[in-house]
Amino acid sequence: VQREYQRLGREYRAFNRDLKALLELPAETADGHRVQLSANVGLLGDVRLARMQGAEGVGLYRTEVPFLSHRDFLTEEEQYDLYRRVVAEMEGRTVTVRTLDLGADKYPRYFNIPREENPYLGWRSIRISLQMPEIFKVQLRAILRASAHGPVRIMFPMISSLEEIRQVKWLLAEAREELSASGHAFDANVPVGMMVEVPAAVYLAPKLAHEVDFFSIGTNDLIQYVLAVDRNNRKVGTMYEPLHPAVLQCIAAVVAAARAAGKPVSLCGEMAGDPTHSLVLVGLGLRDLSMGSFFIPAIKRLIRAVRYEDIRSLADEALGLASVNEVKSCVFEKMRALGVIDIIEVYH
Repeated sequence: VQREYQRLGREYRAFNRDLKALLELPAETADGHRVQLSANVGLLGDVRLARMQGAEGVGLYRTEVPFLSHRDFLTEEEQYDLYRRVVAEMEGRTVTVRTLDLGADKYPRYFNIPREENPYLGWRSIRISLQMPEIFKVQLRAILRASAHGPVRIMFPMISSLEEIRQVKWLLAEAREELSASGHAFDANVPVGMMVEVPAAVYLAPKLAHEVDFFSIGTNDLIQYVLAVDRNNRKVGTMYEPLHPAVLQCIAAVVAAARAAGKPVSLCGEMAGDPTHSLVLVGLGLRDLSMGSFFIPAIKRLIRAVRYEDIRSLADEALGLASVNEVKSCVFEKMRALGVIDIIEVYH
């Protein structure tokens, strides 16, 4: 037993040494297909870690995290200072700022709302922002002002209709006008995007793509909404399957809609940082994955070890399968054939 653990320890240390050697190299397949690997962050300390792990940008900045630790809503100046520091820390790499995603399981102590029977389907995320437009515009102005210090994208969560995204864009236009009138500097051409994380957005993706500059697929929520499974409920948690054929079909549909409209599409969610999922995602056409910083080196190593043609055929085959078990078997067999199954073993 001791010898076996010593062997595993040696392999793990060697694995980490190999990963460090990849930090300055691009996430590019053996046949030249480039993938951008970005980081999901919530605090300033996360940004420093993202840079250390070789993140090429921030694909998801969760702005609600600081709100959860304060006693009241942050003022415009407080938010501006925070966002400015995040942008500065990334030293010219793009920061995608998601507006407040409160509600469901994320309620600040000062946020008094009545208890809901089903908070995940209730008053949360963009629905809160649109019903509190003055507070929402405070955040929009702060984000816009931070864009004067480096490349920023604004992203809106849980959009489910054209009416919502148009209302959001109208409020954003108002925020721009207010900043211009007050003489504050900002980038007038900040890209505006939305998260695709509810089934309605998947079905409307071809039309929504003409309303925004980019999509970001939020798989954490999308999976539970598509499969009607609460991932935090132990009784049904095993039914929360990222490789479910319905989930893969949704992702493929969004990628196709974005491509048809000439708009970039990324994916931010735990799915992006799992080697058993990331190859399928790249094969489905995603060229921008955002994940927890710790996972970036391992996913980079995995991508550099395969050919794009091979993982594209894997994704095509997976899309034609009818069950989760069939998809998983297909993925594991392909990874074994490609000689990268060891990355999964070390990862898990």
